[in-house]
Amino acid sequence: MAMSPIPDPTVLISGVSALLKAIDTWVNYRDSRRAAESFRMEHQAAEKSLQIEQEARTLSNIVPAEVLDTITGRAERCWTRYKEVLDGGFLPGEIDEATEAVKACICRELNRIMQLGQPIPPGKLSDWWNTYCQSKAAG
Repeated sequence: MAMSPIPDPTVLISGVSALLKAIDTWVNYRDSRRAAESFRMEHQAAEKSLQIEQEARTLSNIVPAEVLDTITGRAERCWTRYKEVLDGGFLPGEIDEATEAVKACICRELNRIMQLGQPIPPGKLSDWWNTYCQSKAAG
């Protein structure tokens, strides 16, 4: 029986970091190509970041590997769809809808970590939580 690979939490965190940058770029410039490029550049940088590596170690210590793998897979599907919208020549209103959808998707996945009785570790994930999820969770 083949063992499944150990999930790499840097995938989740670098994706969230890239989304933070892409959404900020979209909101500030309303330029989907620029937002898509921001996503690509931040994603590449985040994958090599020591800060993200440290955040990933913390996350892997508090979230069981199977759960982390599932969360990462779902989040990755969400940001892949978002990137497709940014790259696909959609209208600004459609990009706004996709932006809200990806925010909700990542918030759902971070909420799953919270449901384990664990705090969101400091860093990019907590930045996302504080920016897009916290007010909705309280409300």
